Order: sequence, then structure tokens, then C-alpha cells
Amino acid sequence: MKRTFLAALLIAVPLLAMGGTRRAATRPPQAPRDTTIENNASCDISTSPAATLLLPYFEVDITKHVSQARNTIFSVINTSRSPQVARVTVWSDQAYPVLWFNLFLTGYDVESISLYDVLARGAVPETSSQTARGLKSSENSANPRILSLESCESGGGPLAASALAMVQSILTTGVGASSGCRVGSVHDAATGFVTVDVVNGCSTISPDDMSYYSQVLLFDNVLTGDFERINPDVETGNLAGGNPLVHLKAVPEGGGPTNNTALPYTFYDRFTPPGARKIDRRQPLPSSFAARFIQGGRGKFFTDYVLWREAASTGASCVSSNAAMPFEPAVRFDESENPATLAAGEFVSSPVTSAVSTTSRLFPPIIGPGVTGWMVMNLDNSAGYQATASPFSTRRPSQNWVMVRLSADGRYAVDYDATSLTNGCTNNNASVTSIIKMGKDK
Repeated sequence: MKRTFLAALLIAVPLLAMGGTRRAATRPPQAPRDTTIENNASCDISTSPAATLLLPYFEVDITKHVSQARNTIFSVINTSRSPQVARVTVWSDQAYPVLWFNLFLTGYDVESISLYDVLARGAVPETSSQTARGLKSSENSANPRILSLESCESGGGPLAASALAMVQSILTTGVGASSGCRVGSVHDAATGFVTVDVVNGCSTISPDDMSYYSQVLLFDNVLTGDFERINPDVETGNLAGGNPLVHLKAVPEGGGPTNNTALPYTFYDRFTPPGARKIDRRQPLPSSFAARFIQGGRGKFFTDYVLWREAASTGASCVSSNAAMPFEPAVRFDESENPATLAAGEFVSSPVTSAVSTTSRLFPPIIGPGVTGWMVMNLDNSAGYQATASPFSTRRPSQNWVMVRLSADGRYAVDYDATSLTNGCTNNNASVTSIIKMGKDK
């Protein structure tokens, strides 16, 4: 820290008053201080402008009237003065890309998307590079990273009936109308997750195509956003909640796809071949979390955990291996520090994305009279790859995200992110393992 002029003067005045000069005392050598890596170059996830946004989970009642339907609404904001193109991809709960479309965003623009409109009505948001820009933003053609605006002049609009039927089938039955292949689980509502990427144009290339990551993605951290979930049905919910989307930065920011990154692996790592790893440069997500719960009591409290997990396999026409990915059983602690675990050898698994009650058999039962506490979870699916570069000379942990949903009395609800105990650059779950071992030994 630089010494200010005033601080220097306050030190100098007493010395002058005593007359003459004094030799400064020799200070003993100081131990090196811990340093903090700037978040823009680290794996620590923060809510700040990013290159990719993740909506970890959505539910939409596509067969109900909108006034009674569960729905998820999310927003995408362009925080830059320059225009941007954002690619929205809707994935099944087993990480199969079901639908994708582009959003042209003028400078400082925002686009709100109701998934009920998209998945129940087939109304994809319509955006255009011909849209009038705001007074504070640059010209719509002013972003040199956008290769062409020709395909952005008319985007979105109604889905064809056959395409909408296939999307709805995959997100509810897990089976595509044409292929007959199971690429999702069975749900009473359309269920999955969404990614939003900053890209260089309104390309239609599938996110299953490696060229999407090598030729279409951009690396400017300019997007931010949030989501709201709504359940107006008085019998099943009458609740609403919201949270920021998960913000994944490109490291380093800007430049082309050939720029090197110091990240050990990346968010889209499994979608690129081994020889082209890390080309997306997105921050990886952690594997270990601590999450609060309140279950029961006079206020009729309920807690669900939203689990998003990195797919164990990608690129295949059928991804049923993503339907039941294992993870180490959690340890539940009540407020008196009493640990609870599942029986030895008991198997737990989940698909890529799910919303699970804390009373589920995936988690240890509540013991004792207490209804509150917390859980520690290591969601690594044990499907990591063998890397060649340090520090990941052994299998890396898989990526995950956890959100906590608290509700009470059918009237109150709040959503928030669980606490990550590691980050995506930490190939060591020792802190979590020690907690789990402590719970089992007691």
C-alpha cells in the first residue's frame, strides 16, 4: 500500500522536532503474505458480467393454462455499450440439447424469456439487428467480433408444430418424437436446464457440434441475468422464488479462440475432444457444497436442493448414462452437531439436473428432534478424465452447482446458492472428505 502524503508528514514532524536525524530501526524480515488471485483470472464464481450464463433447473407446466402453470422466466442483459449476440440452448435433464436460438441484443439491452411461451406455445423470442438502438449504445454494426449480421435480421418467431411436439416430448417423456431414443427422464412438467453464451453471430450450428466451441463462441464477459420461478397453483405451491443465474467468465477475457487459458479445465470441457480441451475458456464449477435445510416444525418449513451436475457422457444420440450419475452420500448435521449418514454401501445418484426434497432417500434421515441444520455434499460423479498437465495429473472432479429452496406455510419462499467448499481449480476434496469421515466415525 502506498503511503499518503499526510501519513508521511505525520511521521516526519516528530523526527524534525527532536532535531537532527535518526537512523531507521532495522525491521526483521517479514513472512510472505498470502495473495489473492483476481476473480477475473480465477475459478471463483461471482455474480458479475460473464461469457456464459447457466439456469441450473426449470419446470414448465405445458398442459395447463398460464394462470395455473408452473413457469420459469429468465432475463439476459447486455452490460456493454456494443451490441452482442447471445445463444440460448435448452437442454433436457440428461444434458441433451433440445432447442437453441439466438438473441440479438443492442447495447445495454435486456431480453426476458418466459419458458412457458417457448415450450407451451412455441413462441421463440423475436429479435433483430434492425432494432433501433438506444441513445447510449453503439451502432448495431459496431461490434467487430460479430462476423455477420445477415442471419440476425430476423430471429425467433413461432416454432413449427412438429418441432414443438418433439421438444415437449423430450422434456416430459424423455423420448424424441423422431428418433425414439431416450435422452431425458419422465416428468409431469417440461424439465431441464438452460445455457446462454456470447457468440459471434446468429449461427444455427448445434451445441453438439465441436465447431460451435471452436468457431462460434466468443470470450467477452458482458452478459448478466437472473431467473424467477412461479407456481401459482394453490394446491401444489402458490409460491415464487428467484436468484441470479450462474455466471461463468471467460478467462482470459476477449480475444480469439487461440488465446491460452490457465484454467485446468473448463465448463464445456466434455463437449470438446481431448486434443482441443479448454477452447471455451469458461470457468469450471466446483464439486463440494454446504447447504442449509429447515424441514418441518410449526411453520411447516420445506427445503429442496436443486442439483446441477456435469454430464458423464456427451456427443451420443442417446445419453441415458446421464440419467443416474453416482455421488458420495452426504452428511447431515443438525444444530446440535449430530451427524447422520446413509448405510454403508448405499448407492445414491441423480440425473444432470433435478430438484430434490431434503427428505429424499438421496440424503441421510433427520435424527433427533431438531428440524434444522446443514448438509455437506461431494457431488463428483467419478467420471473425470486423465489430464496430462499439472496440477491435474490425475482424475479431475466433475462440475456441479447447488441451490437451496426454502419455503414455509404455502406462502413464503426464497432461493439462493449453496456455499461452495472448493472451486473448479481445486482438485482436492480433502476438506469435505474429512467432514464426511468425522460423521461416519462418531
